[in-house]
Amino acid sequence: MIPTIRPDYPQDKHVSLSTYLKQVLVTLPWKTILQRVPGTVALCIFVFAIYGPVYAPFLFAFYFLFLHGLMMFQTLRTFYGVYHASNEAVIHSTTDWLKKYCDKTGVIDGSDIRHDLPYDSVLHVIIIPSYKEDLETLCETLDILASHRRALTQYRVCLAMEQAEKDSNLKAEQLMDVYKHLFYDIRYTVHPTGRPGEIRGKSSNVAWASVQMARLSTRHEREIVTVMDADTGFAEDYFNACAYHFAVGSPSERSIMFFTPSAVFDRNANNVPLFVRATDMFWSMGTISNLYPSSPCKIPSSAYSLSMKLAISVNFWDAGPEAIGEDMHMYLKCFFSTRGQLIVKPVFSPISSCNIEGEGTGFRRYISGLQARYGQAKRHLWGSLDTGYVLRKSLLSIIAPETESTIHLKNAAALRKGKDQSNYSISIYKLGSLLHRMLEAHIFMGHVFPLLIASSIMVPSSVDLPAVAAFKTYLWNLVSINPVHPAVLFACNLAGWLRFIGFFPTVATWFYYEKYHQWCGFDRWNLQETIENPPITARDISVGNVNGNTLKVQYLGKRPSLYSPRTKANCIDWIIGGIGSPIFYIIPMLHAQLSHLYTDRLDYKVAAKPHLQRGSLLPVSH
Repeated sequence: MIPTIRPDYPQDKHVSLSTYLKQVLVTLPWKTILQRVPGTVALCIFVFAIYGPVYAPFLFAFYFLFLHGLMMFQTLRTFYGVYHASNEAVIHSTTDWLKKYCDKTGVIDGSDIRHDLPYDSVLHVIIIPSYKEDLETLCETLDILASHRRALTQYRVCLAMEQAEKDSNLKAEQLMDVYKHLFYDIRYTVHPTGRPGEIRGKSSNVAWASVQMARLSTRHEREIVTVMDADTGFAEDYFNACAYHFAVGSPSERSIMFFTPSAVFDRNANNVPLFVRATDMFWSMGTISNLYPSSPCKIPSSAYSLSMKLAISVNFWDAGPEAIGEDMHMYLKCFFSTRGQLIVKPVFSPISSCNIEGEGTGFRRYISGLQARYGQAKRHLWGSLDTGYVLRKSLLSIIAPETESTIHLKNAAALRKGKDQSNYSISIYKLGSLLHRMLEAHIFMGHVFPLLIASSIMVPSSVDLPAVAAFKTYLWNLVSINPVHPAVLFACNLAGWLRFIGFFPTVATWFYYEKYHQWCGFDRWNLQETIENPPITARDISVGNVNGNTLKVQYLGKRPSLYSPRTKANCIDWIIGGIGSPIFYIIPMLHAQLSHLYTDRLDYKVAAKPHLQRGSLLPVSH
């Protein structure tokens, strides 16, 4: 229970000053306060960008270089993450996960009960949230899942419908009637509207559906919950890899296990505006950049999996305004509930994703597509609320850990030996890394942009053309009659060199991302055969050949019917991506944070996705 403030302090001599201060800190409305911090700071940064070089030159120089240092670190981390993913994706596709399980546990097959959790007994509970989705889109997703060889014995599918959609139950029943013979189990839930404290969106729907699915079984120790979008395409080896990591772990490890896939936009990318395609490509790289093995934080995007026991232990998904970005928020909730001991397994069988599309035809469709992507960006950046959530949880976990909800980690292998878990606190390194990632995603780029723009147009440089120098001098004189401080000049010049140096790892990132995209979207599907000679390391791998042998991949299932190959002409995407960053990242970020000054609720329109012309609701033969 949260302690209350004693109104008679300091007259009550039995209450120490430290206890009183702790009570004050615990009872402050941190959620309300921290929600407004990013927007308030953003407003201050705009003023600081103009007047900082004049009235606080050393502070401006320090912060400007600090942000550029973080940008350089992010650039290098993204390069390493994409490089690692391009290699791991090939290794992943050519790995026989059942054989690896048998080799690891010493059993003869997936049903051998000599291991406490046989591979064949892992049950995948797959939740597909749906709101006004086309039947064709849902059929495509179910076709892909049904093509997996273990769908009939290990896939329990939940069509998570919304009461706000008219006749959603009839749509679900129609789908169940068509697909009931292709899965171990398929059913639907209908999330009711108007529940107290909830907002409309994926998180509240998943929260409702997950509770209903948990009630179907008492053997939660063998269940993995996967949350996906209605148009997400999973290859079979994603579920095989999750089952492997889950089954070979100890019971205590399974209870705090989380799975994060990478992503690739490989389906309708050639049918959307260039700015949309480039933005989603950079979004994909952002997810990949935090999935390398030594990364202390592996934050999911869109689709992910976790053990059912973990979902139950943290009381399922949150459904309030703060959880509108349900993927990141659920990760954060599990991270703090396990005191940072959450076990996250990156899975390099990427989800196949669709870009959002506009409505109408011709130029109207083009503009509609840009507007839809901006709306989606604002929804993504509404996740700035999670920065406040992390700050609040971090603060309370330090000053009053007894007020925080945590799950019991008895004998958890992740805990340090010899330590009483009741006194175990989150690693400062993990906490600092998580906070850095949150600030990097939701705060810092919103600061770089105004500082960079202001310094570029106000601070004269020795390399400027005469006309440019005259214009900059004119703007500077509007603010100050004094010359530019040497510290500001030094910071601007050094920052320029850092941006120039950062170009080279960026080009390397482009190269490896193209390899990653080509393998995940095309080569692995073209090479889909039974594996004979699995590669050992990434060095042994070249597409089509391994040590003189033809490269073969594991069975992947049905390929999504839409796919967009990349050509040399797509090189323009990398240039446009940099230009589109302010439009679809920085401006929506500032838009969301300024909105948080007066509200935490977001009503957004579900974006259009590609329409499939199936002609029939019958499942595609496999």
